[in-house]
Amino acid sequence: MTRFFLFSLGLLLGFVVTSVFAHGGEDHGPPAVVNARPLLPRVMAHSELFELVGVLEPGGRLLLWLDAAADNAPVAGASVDVEGAGANAKAAELSAGVYELKLPQAPAVGQHPMTFTVQAGSDMDLLGAPLVVAPAAAPAHGPADAPATVPAAGEGTPRAAWLQPLGWIALGAAGMGAAMAAMSARRRRRVAGGR
Repeated sequence: MTRFFLFSLGLLLGFVVTSVFAHGGEDHGPPAVVNARPLLPRVMAHSELFELVGVLEPGGRLLLWLDAAADNAPVAGASVDVEGAGANAKAAELSAGVYELKLPQAPAVGQHPMTFTVQAGSDMDLLGAPLVVAPAAAPAHGPADAPATVPAAGEGTPRAAWLQPLGWIALGAAGMGAAMAAMSARRRRRVAGGR
């Protein structure tokens, strides 16, 4: 009866250990989706008065976001003159702090120096920064619109056999067997010594 109790206890211990390590950080959800599209060309400039971020959209439309450096509030009603990357014109205001300018042609890959003359009320500043145009990304295998996927952590790498649930059960059973053998040998010694 004692052996049956110890064997049952060992199996229970094996299942408990298995359940504890069964979900050690693996992600069983769908694979992570990575946006494989390249970043649009952009320019970022700042001074003590203004912060400017520009993004060049396909077709040559340069969108500019102009904020006050002190409180990051959009600067509405400013005059923004743009020079560089084939442009020499005044940007039109679309909404508070958002301006646009149409470039005559799309700039080539590389860095194109740009200068922004900003006047908002009594504040005037000259901002300079390069428009960075990155090379086009290599085409992915598969449909053009399909997002690239990245395997989750631990996926695609073989786990050691001892980390598998059956390995933990076998380890628990082996430990229980060793404990039962030791107790049986101890009992035999006591019985032999008592005679």
